[in-house]
Amino acid sequence: MKKMLKIAVWLALVLVAAAGGVWGYRRYKKMMIRQDIGEFLRQSSKGDLKLDLQESGELVSRDTVDVFPPNKGFVVEIFKREGEYVEKGDKLMMFKGGERMESDQYVPVPITAPRAGLLTRCVSKYGQSDEEVRAGKRINSASDCVARVVDMKTLAVNLKINEIDIYKIKPDMPVNITFNSIPGEKFTGKVDLMAPMAESKSGYYGGAGSKVFRVVINIDKPVKQMRVGMSAVVTANIQAKKNALKAPIETLFQEGLNYYVYRQTEGYAAEKTQVFPGMRSDTEVELAGNIKPGDKLFTAVPETLK
Repeated sequence: MKKMLKIAVWLALVLVAAAGGVWGYRRYKKMMIRQDIGEFLRQSSKGDLKLDLQESGELVSRDTVDVFPPNKGFVVEIFKREGEYVEKGDKLMMFKGGERMESDQYVPVPITAPRAGLLTRCVSKYGQSDEEVRAGKRINSASDCVARVVDMKTLAVNLKINEIDIYKIKPDMPVNITFNSIPGEKFTGKVDLMAPMAESKSGYYGGAGSKVFRVVINIDKPVKQMRVGMSAVVTANIQAKKNALKAPIETLFQEGLNYYVYRQTEGYAAEKTQVFPGMRSDTEVELAGNIKPGDKLFTAVPETLK
């Protein structure tokens, strides 16, 4: 009887020790998990997935006219300055031909606006504004531009779209437009022109870069705050998918031609699961495969985080 009691006591002690060991091991494992593990986990979910194309461009006028003098000579007097609106036929300046302004060989004649619009400086072939034309300035040739008249009713945004994105947009596609110079305002427009031929975008050190296509966006309602040359950001909603299974894009890993996610099982333990990505935006990606809503996915390989 005493022997049986002794064995029972030992068994009880062994069970208590084993339970304590299991508790201690679990406690140890929990303590070994970094407290910031949540920073490396994201959750898959179901919801709408929107794909936006966002490109930077430049505000231009689609109708500009350069003004030229009748011959070489001198600008005698200025009537209209850059930044002023002019009507067709308005006198812009008085011009006198000849080699010397004091000469009486030529009579001063007016240079007039060929159309209505905003008066600006001329622009060189390198895209830089020419020097301001003032009274007394010598003009060396009849081919030297002295002013430019810009039609502010035909403002548009010029874009350079990468060749991999060009088929994502279509003529007449509606877009949203914002300008850094006009904060808080959003404008609408439409794709009006898609160039049929690609251009080479210069790479570093002047070498050949990627191929781009010129796209012109018409602005629905231009406003007076807009100025030619302003930087613009154009956003187009290309595609949207309802009730898609998606995850943050940083949870997607690629090895060769295959894609994987690391799905958390416990702590830093994870299953490496192959997935098949679909539509993706800048922040989210659609996933197909052995994945379900609510799965917690690592944003880094778990072995590197321990």
